[in-house]
Amino acid sequence: MRLSFTSLSLPSQQIVSGLTAAIGVAIVAAGAGIAGGAPVAAAMATGAACTSIVDIPDALEHKPAGFLIACGLGGLITLAAGLGGDLPWLVGLLVVAVSFLGAMITVYGRPAMPLSMALILSLIFVLGTPLRDGRAAIEHALYFTAGGAAYALYGMLAGWLLEARHKQLALAESLHAFADYARLKARLYDIEAGIDETFATLIERQVLLMERVQAARNLLFRRINGDHDRQMAAALGAALDAFETFLSSQTDYWLLRERLGKATIMTAIRDGIVECAGLLDRLALEIGSGHEAPPFVRLQGRFAEIAGLADRLQIDTPAGDAAQQEAIAAVQARIETIRHGIDQLVMLQRVMREPAAAQARLDGIDLDAFLPPKPWRLAALRRQLRWRSPILRYALRLTAAMAVAFLLSKLLEPWLPHSSWILLTVAVIMRASYSATRQRQKDRLIGNLVGCVLAAFALHVLPDPALLVLTFVTIGFSHAYAPVRYRVTSTAACVMALLLMHFINPHEEALLLARLLDTALGAGIAAAFSFLLPVWERQGLPGRIAALLQADRAYIRQALRRNPVEQAYRLTRKQVFDAISDFAGMLRRLPDEPGRQHDLALLRQFLTANYRLASYLASLQVLLRMRGGDYAPETLESLVLQNRERLLGQLEPEATDAPVPADGAAGSLEQRLQETMAVAAEVGRLAARLRPAPA
Repeated sequence: MRLSFTSLSLPSQQIVSGLTAAIGVAIVAAGAGIAGGAPVAAAMATGAACTSIVDIPDALEHKPAGFLIACGLGGLITLAAGLGGDLPWLVGLLVVAVSFLGAMITVYGRPAMPLSMALILSLIFVLGTPLRDGRAAIEHALYFTAGGAAYALYGMLAGWLLEARHKQLALAESLHAFADYARLKARLYDIEAGIDETFATLIERQVLLMERVQAARNLLFRRINGDHDRQMAAALGAALDAFETFLSSQTDYWLLRERLGKATIMTAIRDGIVECAGLLDRLALEIGSGHEAPPFVRLQGRFAEIAGLADRLQIDTPAGDAAQQEAIAAVQARIETIRHGIDQLVMLQRVMREPAAAQARLDGIDLDAFLPPKPWRLAALRRQLRWRSPILRYALRLTAAMAVAFLLSKLLEPWLPHSSWILLTVAVIMRASYSATRQRQKDRLIGNLVGCVLAAFALHVLPDPALLVLTFVTIGFSHAYAPVRYRVTSTAACVMALLLMHFINPHEEALLLARLLDTALGAGIAAAFSFLLPVWERQGLPGRIAALLQADRAYIRQALRRNPVEQAYRLTRKQVFDAISDFAGMLRRLPDEPGRQHDLALLRQFLTANYRLASYLASLQVLLRMRGGDYAPETLESLVLQNRERLLGQLEPEATDAPVPADGAAGSLEQRLQETMAVAAEVGRLAARLRPAPA
């Protein structure tokens, strides 16, 4: 269930989320229309639409608080703005308070972003609603709150009914992302594909994969109510183990390309990994639709044949050709690692089909430790009340911009009726980071232009019943695309808002050109205020470098152990993947900032080196599991301990202990330790170059 158009591709979970929101708002509007007529339906639909914004795929126990805040506080905001309509100064204070609160609650992360927008939209919608007197304001607020409450009840019921489905889709989307990663990884065995470019794209794919995995964790690791839930949680863990093994095989590509080039075995490995990606997609479809996927056993047979090719290649290579023998030993080690990863995918299929296997994998693992902190705790807000806090600065920046937008809207009100659209544009464009604001500004302008054209056409040719259906369709689109592709959301939201305004005040002409002018003014205000109390990405660069190195150290301490504690190892693995993703996101945003730029090439080298270090550390843990039994326990313990301390030392800026040339056979533990030492030394050197000079 994935849209096939590249520009409109959408995860299945977002499709379900958008449909759920659209159906819920439609039910509330239809019921209100039957009971109270069109004006009541429009007011209640507005409340339902605002409350539906917070109805995102998330843990069921988190939904009541979000719905309660969106509905209750949104109703109070609507009432206050309606009653204060004749007192611009009072409404202005309300704009300041709501903007500040909406920005501050973003400290709770992604789940809070929709709530922030729901509160601000509650204010903006009532500012655009004509209310005759105080009684009309009270009635409108009551209908708005009733619509929100009705949607909240529907949302809780839908969340309970669809909880298992959302879990399935979250796991399926993680496997689809894993398949995309594996498909790209296969290019590393293609001599025509550039290694550096492929590595850079692989990092981006890993960032997307980790985002999907964290979304799946938030659902799968909570409320485990039976064998099926337990199997899906265990399957996500098995998928991460398989991913780690595939990550660990990302070594020796320069050697393999130089010595083996376009050899048949390189093509065979590439095609085998592509087939593995296809099977992962089929497994994701099995989870989402129930159609049984082919077993990975067939792929095991294929890589057994590829291993036979490597053995024959070794026999045919003269014993005196040491360089070629080294390359063959390296490719044999890579094949062995990939086969181990396929074994883990076999286990993934097994835990999906055998409850006992799933229970065995989860024994001794505290799933709560992998979840983010619970939202809506006041302590998190209090910690942000300091001048250097990026959240506080964003709140002050947004509040100032919204205050100016409100003043401008009042000045232009005689010429631009319902100029509250200026506030809406500022609210949806401004983000905590400059680059995100800049991208949203472009998306908003384009989306509103397209949306106004579509709305003008619809209002001109469609009757009201068709316009009503279109309103619910655009609610679904804007909801579904919000976390994925904002330009589509902007277009759909523009159409939705114009149609809602049409139903709220059907006698007023649709001033589409006025809406476009409001959008341009709002975008200009947002752009100007992006420079007020800025928190530039470059200011946080030293902290992100330190965080990434700290995650590296923690991962080294766990990866270089004979038998690490599963809980501790998995947590440090998650931390290093998260740190790489965080650094990659910062690097993606940094070029958009004005002023002096850092050496972007050096930063990309540092990120790639850290990614390679994670690959080598993963390969060390895989080797310890696969070949640790080849050593005497005392010898292995001494080898691991000694190299762990040396490896940690390579990350320090004052490190002088240069890595010594490897003396082990290709693919051996000793060889891999020395190669990891060289990569760690590169990370340390790059970190030292990136550290700012003392003042």
